[in-house]
Amino acid sequence: MGEDWGAVVAYQLAARHRDHVAALVFAEALLPGFGFEDHTALTRENVSGGMFLWHLGFYFQPDVPEMLISGHECELITYMLKDERSYPDTATADAIEEYVRCYSMPGGIRSMLAIYRAMLVDAEQNRQAARTMLDIPVLALGGDAFIGDRNEAQMRLLAHDVTGHVFRAGHDLAEEVPDEVADVLLPFLADRLT
Repeated sequence: MGEDWGAVVAYQLAARHRDHVAALVFAEALLPGFGFEDHTALTRENVSGGMFLWHLGFYFQPDVPEMLISGHECELITYMLKDERSYPDTATADAIEEYVRCYSMPGGIRSMLAIYRAMLVDAEQNRQAARTMLDIPVLALGGDAFIGDRNEAQMRLLAHDVTGHVFRAGHDLAEEVPDEVADVLLPFLADRLT
C-alpha cells in the first residue's frame, strides 16, 4: 500500500517483483507517464478542477527552490498539508512539526525535491513497466476534492483487476478519513490475501 509518492513506489514494487506482491493499494497519486505531467499546465480546466500542480515546475528548477524554501520549511509544509485537504485540521501541529523537523535537516529539502526532479525518469520506467499488466488485485483510492476517480482510471490502464473507491476527502486520505479508509482497505485485503 502506498499513498501519494508512496503509491508510485508501490506500483513499481508490484510491477518489478510480482512474485512478492499479492495485492496493491494505490492511494491518491498521479502516476508519472500516465497523465501526471498534464496537471502542471496552467489551464482553466486544471485550475477550476483543483488540479493545477503549480509546485512541480517550481521544484524542477535547480537550486532556486532550496534557496527560497530554506528557513521557511514550516510555512511551505503547513500550506501544502492544509491546502490539499478537505479537513485541514487533520494536519495536526505534531504532524506538521515532524515534517518540518525532517525537511529542515541538512539535505532534507533537496531530498524532497529530488523525488519530483526524477519524475521524467519515473515516467519512462512506469511506461516500460506498464507493457505487462499487473495480474494482482488493485484497490485504487482517491479523495473527491483532489485526485478522485483518476486513481481508478489510471490503474485500469495498468492492471486487470481494479476496484476503485472515492472518499469525501482531499489528498491525505490516511490522515483525513482514517476510519473510512480502514473500512474499505481491510475487507479488500482480507478477501484477496487469505
